[in-house]
Amino acid sequence: MIYEIDNALRELLVREMPMKKGEVDIAFEQPKRDWSARLNKPTLNFFLFDLRENVELRGSEQWIRQDNPDGTVTLKRNPVRMDLQYLVTSWAREIQDEHRLLSAALTALLRQPIIPEDLLPDELKDQPAPIRLNVAQGNALGNPSELWNTLDNDLHPGIRLTVTYSVDPYQPVTFTAVRTTEMRFLQNPDPDVVQASSARSQEPPGPTLSRTAFLVNGQITSNKYSPSVLKLILAETGGEIEILEDGSFKIGHLREGEYNLDVIVNDRVLKRQKLQVPSAKYEIKI
Repeated sequence: MIYEIDNALRELLVREMPMKKGEVDIAFEQPKRDWSARLNKPTLNFFLFDLRENVELRGSEQWIRQDNPDGTVTLKRNPVRMDLQYLVTSWAREIQDEHRLLSAALTALLRQPIIPEDLLPDELKDQPAPIRLNVAQGNALGNPSELWNTLDNDLHPGIRLTVTYSVDPYQPVTFTAVRTTEMRFLQNPDPDVVQASSARSQEPPGPTLSRTAFLVNGQITSNKYSPSVLKLILAETGGEIEILEDGSFKIGHLREGEYNLDVIVNDRVLKRQKLQVPSAKYEIKI
């Protein structure tokens, strides 16, 4: 991906800058002293000095859920948004030429908030969001003199360029959806009974099962109504059940048995659905 972005940046500068073909070189090597000493024509250098995840674009939802017709669920993790940090410098024999070249590069980069689609190779055309260019923002380099000392070269003015693109290394995971969760509640024995058993050197009684409760996961599907306009009421309690944007819902604290769910639209009961707990699935089709 990085190599393809390098090439897209090269094509962008060639197209946007007022220069003749072959008049200016565009390089991506480290701008060390021995590199700059070998230059024989004006050159723009894109030095990639850092890459890291853009956590501000991560979002709160890290997974995309898809409910499949066969009752399985597919989870796909969202792509990672990465920032490539470049230092763009210009190199020429005369300082005036360097400044003109750097100024032209700055103007060309500022003119494009994203890398145009027609400059992207096939490997980058399936990006979930445009590849963003952030020009001359932030201070990711820290102290520039330390960088140039490391490169063993004279300090050069440069443009900080951040390229934000998506990396998708994850494979989707498909599994059988959990429709029913069973919860068992144990009751500890009476402390007086435990104490009396101990006094008689008898094995004290252990905890006993007091009750079992169920949490069910259901789904409402409709070709006519959006989940946002529906209400779901548990008839036995009169309580409203929250319906999520994808039509899924959860009902907890249920005992084994039969229940009734009312699907309501505009204060009118559209359908009453019997609900047997526990069951293999809990679907309401409208």
